[in-house]
Amino acid sequence: MYYLAIIIAAAGTFIYHLSMKKLPQGLNPLFSLAIVYFMAFALCLSGMMLWPTGSKQLQAPWSMLGIALGIIGIELGFLLAYRTGWHVGYAGITVNAISVLLLLPIAILFFKQGLTFEKIFGIVLCLAGLFFLMRPS
Repeated sequence: MYYLAIIIAAAGTFIYHLSMKKLPQGLNPLFSLAIVYFMAFALCLSGMMLWPTGSKQLQAPWSMLGIALGIIGIELGFLLAYRTGWHVGYAGITVNAISVLLLLPIAILFFKQGLTFEKIFGIVLCLAGLFFLMRPS
């Protein structure tokens, strides 16, 4: 399940970005997201029958509100980025690199996640790649 989770997330991200890029320009962005959320809601409800573990009772910890706000921010941000001309190959990696830079100090300080030399080197390589991707041609 360890690697399968990453494969599912990568496949979902792939489908997400291609689909977001192809949304019609004339649609109201928030209306588009409302329709998408309705579809996702229906898929989640039907998928609950296939997932054998976990509570099906309505439990809404505060973190669910944070996730909802994050989802809206991510999706609205990408929708607007693609409408203003961002490339589908660069927008995702740019957002992820910025997110990592914001999350790293929190992960280290509050979640006590370690930072090894190898991980620092990997971050530097990612940032170098981001620099080359974002440079004007």
